[in-house]
Amino acid sequence: MGRLAEASVARHGASRPDCPRCARPMRLVEQRRRREMRGLVGDFAFARPYYQCRSCGGGIAPGDERLGIGTVSYTPALSRVAAMMVTEVPFERAARNLSETLGATFAEAEIYRVVEALGVVAEAEIQADMAAPEAESATPAGDTLLIGVDGTTSFIDGDWHEVKVGVVGMLGPELQHDAETGRDLLKVSDPRYCAAVAAEAGEFFPRVTLLARQAGLGHPGLRRVVCLGDGGRWIWNRTSVFRQDGVEHIEILDYMHASGHVWQVADAFFGEGTLDAHAWVGPVLRALLDQGPAPLMEALDKLRPHSAKQKRELQNAQDYFTTNRDRMRYPDFVAQNLPIGSGVIEATCRTLVCPRTKGAGMRWTKAGAQAILNLHCLHLSHPDRWRDFFDRHPLRRTPRLAALRRPHQAA
Repeated sequence: MGRLAEASVARHGASRPDCPRCARPMRLVEQRRRREMRGLVGDFAFARPYYQCRSCGGGIAPGDERLGIGTVSYTPALSRVAAMMVTEVPFERAARNLSETLGATFAEAEIYRVVEALGVVAEAEIQADMAAPEAESATPAGDTLLIGVDGTTSFIDGDWHEVKVGVVGMLGPELQHDAETGRDLLKVSDPRYCAAVAAEAGEFFPRVTLLARQAGLGHPGLRRVVCLGDGGRWIWNRTSVFRQDGVEHIEILDYMHASGHVWQVADAFFGEGTLDAHAWVGPVLRALLDQGPAPLMEALDKLRPHSAKQKRELQNAQDYFTTNRDRMRYPDFVAQNLPIGSGVIEATCRTLVCPRTKGAGMRWTKAGAQAILNLHCLHLSHPDRWRDFFDRHPLRRTPRLAALRRPHQAA
């Protein structure tokens, strides 16, 4: 491997580079500076020319960039495998798996530093794409785009913080049968994911918009955009960014979330878990599903509160369902085979965030959690996103390891 690396560097010649910081010519200080690396076939070393700037004192080895390596000691192939493992299992288990598979010793902290560096590069790409002028929309794989948004929590920087999660995918035209409800739904394909730690809605939604444009938002071939979520105002106050001229815009309130609010009213008026509560809720929810929000609103209007709690619960429910009335046209949505439950986004929270940031004993910094979630989003998304990220040679852009903060405890 060492000889192959040296031969690859030699084939590209030895022209004197300019300093990447001050653009002045650099001088050759060592013809054969040694570099030690770890790869899938074991540890190896190779030598390459090393240059230094007389003006600012910075030094570089151009051969490293040609080989696709940066400040870390892992080869591109090993870093990719390590990152894939870490998106699925804790660092300690990833280190054990790598050691067992490759027959070498890999330290947990070593893997953490390499993988977090890759996650930092992924975050830099996201920020650059969001700041760049709006690029031409990708050609969609279908005519209906699904956008789902939700939030969960993780223990980060010594406290519980919200992690906002987004998923974007194409709906249909293929149908899939939902055994639980007995309905046929448009199948979700080509999913893409994003997540942001402790971010305000205004900081998070550009990530979702970026994914949506990469999936086809704004393309003339798109016919319909479906937004799905719970009752969070931070969601529905910003879904207007997905509206496009000539494109049908549909917003759907998660049916189970709406049902939960109906149960809150029933518990306040008839007693929590009582037969009377069940007797009132059953017909109301069936009518909501079969006829839409009108029967529900009529049922709420007939209630007569006898306590401050009942009055408060009734008023909250009426406000909530009035605000979301157009998002509860469930008969129309079912007739179009659209999903009325946010299972796809809730499943994303469970598979994307919970296993990697909410396990027993896991304690994260915000930067560390964001870095790992960035990689996990890429790995869970359509395989092209994971492959394309590593095809862009992210190791060339990794920050120096000393600049990265360690987590309080590896997770």
